[in-house]
Parts: sequence; structure tokens; C-alpha cells
Amino acid sequence: MANVKGRGVRVEIAATYSAAKTVTAVTLASTGVATSTSHGMANDVVGFWSGVTGMAQLEGQATRVKNTAANAFDLQGLNTTAYSAFTAGTFTPVATWATLSESTSYSIGGGAAEKLDVTRLIDITKQEEQGLLPVANVAMNVIAQDTPTAAMLLLDGAVQVQGAVVVRITLPNGAVRVFRAEPSLPGEDVQQGQVGTGSLDMAVKGFVLKLAA
Repeated sequence: MANVKGRGVRVEIAATYSAAKTVTAVTLASTGVATSTSHGMANDVVGFWSGVTGMAQLEGQATRVKNTAANAFDLQGLNTTAYSAFTAGTFTPVATWATLSESTSYSIGGGAAEKLDVTRLIDITKQEEQGLLPVANVAMNVIAQDTPTAAMLLLDGAVQVQGAVVVRITLPNGAVRVFRAEPSLPGEDVQQGQVGTGSLDMAVKGFVLKLAA
């Protein structure tokens, strides 16, 4: 375990995808395990879930594949213990990545859950339970380029169709942050005598998974 430092960090946007894998089961466990006949994926493949029925919490979530077997794989870092029972769905793996080389910083937001008032007549102090978690938000700052890179074009394209992108952030020791999110329109701020900058926000689908190498 080491401190996270802002150097040698690679931010990547999914550029192309392989064919979706049909999944017939996901266990209620930490870590969840998916059943997918002859999926053919290797460890560390990243992808996202769609068309999920039953386990609604999994819809749109990005996960990384671990402990692969012929017909199964782990959803690394995802605790599905309290999820609904899985009925059907697909996992679409990323085939290629584009590096967002102009990125200068990222910030993963958190926040407290809503507080639900469950106080009863018999109580003498207020009673609360945790409600919905806030939407995870990732903010990124970039250096403005006169011609957008392939990764920035992927972000622009997703905004124009109100789509989502899969993002992988790799730290120097191989640890990663994996998520799928809807990006905002990247801004651009250019001032006399200064390098142009920009920023964008990403509304995450599900959770940002912070995974060991």
C-alpha cells in the first residue's frame, strides 16, 4: 500500500468494445461471481453491464474481470450481497482504449446518504436511517488542445448523444479506478499569455471501483 501521487497516472476512455457476453447468473456475494458460458475473457478486462433484469443495481455499472474460469468470472471489488436476485443481462468488454493525455487532475466526489426520518411516537430522540446515496461524480481538468485527441473526441461524442463512456484510471503501481459515466461538455478557458485549460464533470453509473493491481 502506498500514497496516491499525481504523477505517472494514465486516464483512458474506452474506444471500442468486443461483443457482449451473455450472463445467466450473478451470485449475491462479496465479490460477486458471474456465470457466462465460454466467455473467453482474460483477467483485468474492463466492461459494463446492460440489459440487466432482476439485479437492477448492476445496470450500467462498470466492472473488471478477475479469477476467470471457462464459464465464470469475478466482478472485482463489487459487493453484490444486498442486491436483488439476478435474472439476465450482458457484460460488454472494452476492446481498445484511448489515452486522455491532456488530463491534469481528477477528483472523485463522495458524500453522505440521504437521512430518512423513522422516528416513532415512543421514541425520545430522533431516529434516522440511511437513504439513497448521492450520485458519484468525477471531475477532470485538462489542458486545452487546438485539435482534440481521440479520447477527447470520444467524450465530445458521448455528450452529443447523451451517452456514457467507460473510464479507466491507472496509477503507477498498477492499481486502477474503473467507472462508467455520462460526461458533461468539456469546457475551454484561454487567457492571454497562458496555457488554455478546460474541465468536465462525469455522472457515474453505480460506483467508482478502486481496485488493486
